[in-house]
Amino acid sequence: MTNKLLSILIILSVSVALGPRTAQGYTLQYLDNSGILARRWLISPILISFSSSLADPPPNIKHDSDVIATVRRALRHWEDACKVRFVEVTTSVQTVSPPHLGDGVNLITVSVDNEPLFRSSENPAMTRVFFDASGAITEADIALNPHQDFSTDGSPGTYDLESTLTHEIGHLIGLDHSGVIAATMQPRQAKNGTYGLPAFTQRTLSDDDKAAARSLYGPRSGSAGISGRLLTNNNGRAQTIFGAHVFAEDATGRVAAGSVTLANGEYRLDGLPSGEYRLIAQSLNGPVAAREISSSGSYATLAETTPAFRSFVGTGQNSSEITILRPNATVDSPFFVLSNPPPSLKPELIGMNDELSTAPLPLQPGKTFTIYVAGVGVDELRADGIFISSPLITVNARSFREEFFEVLYPVISFEITVSPDISRGDYSIHLVSPSGEQAYLAGAITIDSAQNGK
Repeated sequence: MTNKLLSILIILSVSVALGPRTAQGYTLQYLDNSGILARRWLISPILISFSSSLADPPPNIKHDSDVIATVRRALRHWEDACKVRFVEVTTSVQTVSPPHLGDGVNLITVSVDNEPLFRSSENPAMTRVFFDASGAITEADIALNPHQDFSTDGSPGTYDLESTLTHEIGHLIGLDHSGVIAATMQPRQAKNGTYGLPAFTQRTLSDDDKAAARSLYGPRSGSAGISGRLLTNNNGRAQTIFGAHVFAEDATGRVAAGSVTLANGEYRLDGLPSGEYRLIAQSLNGPVAAREISSSGSYATLAETTPAFRSFVGTGQNSSEITILRPNATVDSPFFVLSNPPPSLKPELIGMNDELSTAPLPLQPGKTFTIYVAGVGVDELRADGIFISSPLITVNARSFREEFFEVLYPVISFEITVSPDISRGDYSIHLVSPSGEQAYLAGAITIDSAQNGK
């Protein structure tokens, strides 16, 4: 019998925001009633100081890893995605600035001298961000955890250095965590060897990551957006929903962008190409939890989606499932949840290759895979209640079965076949119970050449 595993190799990465004004979340918070309010860098280019430790890395980074080249690739990913620019300089500085006392150096360091930042923490890295009174970023420092092992060649049991740095640079430019499972900015990172594969997928920015970066830095010419509020009925009174995940899928089923609602229920998706989109709203109670979105700013008090509600598709007042975006236009698309019983179908883990985890499933075109889903209520599902957002990924209904893992909730499996014609991107698993309750694993499947190290 094949040994089935629950992966515990997923560790939260951390972004710490400091200063008079703390960062606010993801794609929404650069506007207020008086106009532009920065939650980003206002200077360009951004001067990035490479610590001398990058040229002489400590032993927790695998020998012969080219750390400097890896940092440059990670910076380039964001430069290619949006109008942010970096200029590299070198420095002898080894340690990040202390809390509330920035030194004006935007440091990337791998020095063991940063050990006190992590203490017993297993987080692979930390980004410390400083802001001025207007909310503009004035400094950001990145340090790797000297207690964790890193590599650039997929060595099992290590973190992929490029994936870690790409995620942390996302924090450096002002982004919080994403609710899309396959996003580089999702709050967790798999170690190499999860699913028996190199953990390279977070090297490549998802469409969600790119939309978030473009919302802060552009380009906005020709792009479009969707904004609105998420409300529900509480004893006859409208109540805002805090910490809900609202995401958009394009006409091919790819996840295009996501946002987490603020305490006033607002969400905003920016930097989208014109076209047709389906909007989905759901509680954050799956592989990405609400408490993991941010420890500071607008989401500092977010512990769970409040009030919790069941997933649904729609665009609000016109009751249509499709939102049509035209160039340079923003569509106002409010949601109203008519009733809000808490979810009873809550998928929390996904998996493949006899392993459960919260990492995205890296699949290749033209192949068939056995997929696992675990969580409360999945044992109530039937074969005809499993869907994938893309018509180019098909579910074999006859393969549906219950599985056994050493977890506290039920597990199901089913086979899917990926068409050779599918485009790169992230796709969702859509579950529908016999009672009609829906749940989404947003961006659980990723199609990307990076999984092969290319």
